[in-house]
Amino acid sequence: MLLRFAVENFASFRDRTELTFDSTARKDEPTHRIPSRHARHGVLPVLGLWGANAAGKSNIIGALTCARDLIAQSFASGQPDGTAPWAPWLMRTDAGAPPTTFELDTLVGGDVLFEYGFRQDHRGFVKEWLFRRQGARRQAVFLRDREAEQPWYFGPSWRGQRQPIVDATRTNALFLSAAAQFNHAELLPAFQAMTTGIRAEREIRLQGLPLFAPNSPQLTVSGRKNFARILAQADTGIVAVDLQPDDGQRRGQKVPLIMHHRVGAGETWLAPPELESRGTHIFAARLYDFVEALSTGTFLIADELETSLHPDLCTELIRMFTSPSTNPHGAQLLFTTHNRDLLTGLRTDEVALVDKHHDGHSTLRYASDYKGVRTRDDLRRAHELGQLRGVPVLGDLQEVMQGVVADAR
Repeated sequence: MLLRFAVENFASFRDRTELTFDSTARKDEPTHRIPSRHARHGVLPVLGLWGANAAGKSNIIGALTCARDLIAQSFASGQPDGTAPWAPWLMRTDAGAPPTTFELDTLVGGDVLFEYGFRQDHRGFVKEWLFRRQGARRQAVFLRDREAEQPWYFGPSWRGQRQPIVDATRTNALFLSAAAQFNHAELLPAFQAMTTGIRAEREIRLQGLPLFAPNSPQLTVSGRKNFARILAQADTGIVAVDLQPDDGQRRGQKVPLIMHHRVGAGETWLAPPELESRGTHIFAARLYDFVEALSTGTFLIADELETSLHPDLCTELIRMFTSPSTNPHGAQLLFTTHNRDLLTGLRTDEVALVDKHHDGHSTLRYASDYKGVRTRDDLRRAHELGQLRGVPVLGDLQEVMQGVVADAR
C-alpha cells in the first residue's frame, strides 16, 4: 500500500506537493478504510484528482510513475556515462537548476512502513535514503549523500552484503535499484512495494479490443466466463467472451477477445472487434486491470477514468475499491477525471483538486481542507458553484469562435 507520495520540482509542480492516503477522522461515506497501525484513522483505498485541462493532473501521475520507473530500472537500464531521465520544472536542466525530489512511504504487510526518497539533478542522484518503521521504532536502513565527506551510512539493522552494491551503484543509478539486482533480501520488500506494487493501467486503445499475452489468466475458460458475467451486468448486451479464432496463440502473438452479443431469445451474434463500441473496448481493458489490482492488492493508476464510459459505470468501478467485499486485499486506486458526478461516491479526503496558476505552476489541495466542505453533498455543491480550485475559468469562447469562423471563410 502507498501511504504517501511527495514530489518537488517536476514538470508543472514547482513546489513540494504531496499525495496522501492517510485518512482524516471525518465521519463520511464511504466508510471503508484499510487498517494500519501507521495510519490512525486508516488508509484510503481511493484518491481522485479533479482539475481543468492542462492543470497538472497527469503530471502528478507522471511523477509517481517516473519515481517507480527510476527505482525499477535505473541500475539495469542505465549507461555508465549517461544520466537518468529528468523532467524538472520549466525543463531547466542546467548545472544551477535545483534538484527534483521524490518521496514514497509504502506499507508492507500493514505493519512495516518504508520511508524512501531520493534527489536528482543534471548529473544524476544527489541523495537517497531509506528508513524502516515497525511499530513506534524508526531506524535508518541506509543514507546516501553524493556531496558529503562520508557519502554512505548504513544503520545498525543492516544485514547482508553492502560494499559490492555500493561499488556497483553509478551516479545515474539508485542504490535500491542496484540492491534489487543483487537480490538483497532485506531491501527486496521495499523495492517490490514501490515497483511491482504500483502499476499503471494498460494503454487505452481507442480502436480494437485490448490484446493479451497467450499465457494471460484472462484467456482461460474461467477468466472469460467471469469477464462475460461482469459485462452482462454492465448492460452491454454481451453474454459470452471468446478467443479470436486464429492461430495467434500458437505463434506466440498477443490475441484479442471477441464478444457474443444477445440478439434474441437464445440467439447470439459474434461481433468482430472492429465493430465493438469504443466504450466496450475501453471498459474491457479497464476491467481486467481493476480485477487484477483487486485480486493482488496492488496500487492502480488510471488516467481520465471517464474516457468513453458512462458516469454510472465509472461509479461502479470506483465502488469496487471502496467496498471491503470487493477489495479484501487492500488494493488502492489513484485516478484523474473531469466528471463532477463521481464526487458523490467519495469521501471529501478522497478528493484532491489540481489547479494551474498564471505563472504555469500547478498546486494540489484536498477537498477536506476547504472550510464548509464537510460531506459529499457540500463538496458537490461547492464544486458546481465554482467555490473550489480545480475548475476551469472559461473566457468567452463563443465570441472567439465567431471571429475564427469569420476568418476561415
